[in-house]
Amino acid sequence: MTTTALRATGLMAGYGDLAVVHQLDLEVNSGEIVALMGANGAGKTTALLTAAGAMKPLGGDLEVLGGSDPAEGLRERAQRGLALLTDDRSVFRSLTTRENLRLGRGPMDLALAAFPELERLLDRPAGLLSGGEQQMLGLGRVLAARPKLLLADELSLGLAPIVVHRLLSAIRALADEGCAVLLVEQQVRLVLGVADRGYVLQRGRVTLAGTGAELRANRAEIERSYLATATTKG
Repeated sequence: MTTTALRATGLMAGYGDLAVVHQLDLEVNSGEIVALMGANGAGKTTALLTAAGAMKPLGGDLEVLGGSDPAEGLRERAQRGLALLTDDRSVFRSLTTRENLRLGRGPMDLALAAFPELERLLDRPAGLLSGGEQQMLGLGRVLAARPKLLLADELSLGLAPIVVHRLLSAIRALADEGCAVLLVEQQVRLVLGVADRGYVLQRGRVTLAGTGAELRANRAEIERSYLATATTKG
């Protein structure tokens, strides 16, 4: 049975009294991957952090895993099944890979099943892992907890395409088991390879939305919107 894990209606989000996300309507259902795309400064991360409870909304309505309390924070949402993977890899660099995995909410074996590459690195400090290995570690810990809703920010940042494919394949498998996933990404081609639906943000507003197939057909238009934003800022 499909359920709505995340729904934003007219969401306003930003910093202090300054809104950088305007009138955002967005929905993520169980079992699907939704991409939130846009150039740097489009408001993607602000929207993600607001949905996670790390930032308070400035207006509109936000329903997360059946709850709609705007005062609810990240900790409370995590207890109800939300997982947040930020662009800083979400690892404790001074701890070993094994210790990082033990801090997760799920069994280590599930993380290692998703990313067997980590097994030989269990006793290595996370700070000495490559960027791709750190991202596998952070994502593996999240996957092992079997979240109901995963919010991930820029998984591909600074990583080789072959590593990104490994990460996205693992997320696709998680969604196929029923998890709702919202992926913030700049890499249009890569994220649309796994996304069921997507939204394109430009200056905090949705300028394009559709199914994965529809957006793949409009990939050139999406990439032109990135360039237009960069030109305007320059």
